[in-house]
Amino acid sequence: MTEDELLKTMTKRTTRNANTKKYGMFGLALGEDNYNRLETYCKKHNVYKSTLVKALVVNYLDKVERGENV
Repeated sequence: MTEDELLKTMTKRTTRNANTKKYGMFGLALGEDNYNRLETYCKKHNVYKSTLVKALVVNYLDKVERGENV
């Protein structure tokens, strides 16, 4: 899936509350299957889910900003 295709399928931003503005926190609904996959992976590799998600987001954004195909 290209970046443009991915962006077209996503829900657009809404107003954030005070905590998310201050700390950069957000909720993420993965659904049961993806949550279980993430949980299993993180337990297997002894990492926190939040740490893995943050690393994946940073990696993705770095590649997009460099113009690499994702």
